[in-house]
Amino acid sequence: MAEQGKNIPEQLLLNWPVNEKFAQGNFLASYSNEKAVNWIDSWPDWQRGGEHFHCLIIFGPKGCGKTHLCHVWQEISNAQLLSADALDKGDFLSTENLVYVLEDIDQYIDNIETQHSLLHLYNWIREQGGYLLLTAGARPKSWPLSLKDLSSRLLATETVEIKAPDDELLKAVINKQFSDRQITVGDDVVNYLVARTERSFEAVRQMVQKIDDLSRMEKKKITIASARKAMENWDEV
Repeated sequence: MAEQGKNIPEQLLLNWPVNEKFAQGNFLASYSNEKAVNWIDSWPDWQRGGEHFHCLIIFGPKGCGKTHLCHVWQEISNAQLLSADALDKGDFLSTENLVYVLEDIDQYIDNIETQHSLLHLYNWIREQGGYLLLTAGARPKSWPLSLKDLSSRLLATETVEIKAPDDELLKAVINKQFSDRQITVGDDVVNYLVARTERSFEAVRQMVQKIDDLSRMEKKKITIASARKAMENWDEV
């Protein structure tokens, strides 16, 4: 059986369905993301220094849970996800919605037209009493901003970082990654991985995918031995 498993073409593994669960109850809270979670939970009572604010920026590395938090916030606020194209077209002006999410804004904010559009949205949200959630990979001061009015507003905006995970969160993330693939693994495997995994959410995602791929190719249960083999093969790439 193991030999047959090894003949599974790799391309058949690439599109294996992963059921990512974005519901509020599935979010994994820890000290590394508690500030971001607290702001999401406290909406619409966003206050700083006794003053109400309308825009929040959450930043952190790829795979740290920013998208999941956006989905949670959309659940509780009915926020609308705004694409880069919709932002540039000013689509937000043609709806009655006053709550928006823009993900990975630092990936396309270098465009001056987009900067003008975001400034327009930012001012419009404040004037209308709406709310805006922005996510990014880095803090605003490192964004390629050339529009001074926008830069000053974003630098003054409440900003919160999602940090690298601690052991407990890393265990929870590993379990969730396997669970999203309908896989249950033993605590011994999880503890083994925690002790040897890079402290990043993206590294965990890639590692679990490699272990899952090897398990299905060999048609074997995931054990410490198979996890070790997958990680050794990964290191050799």
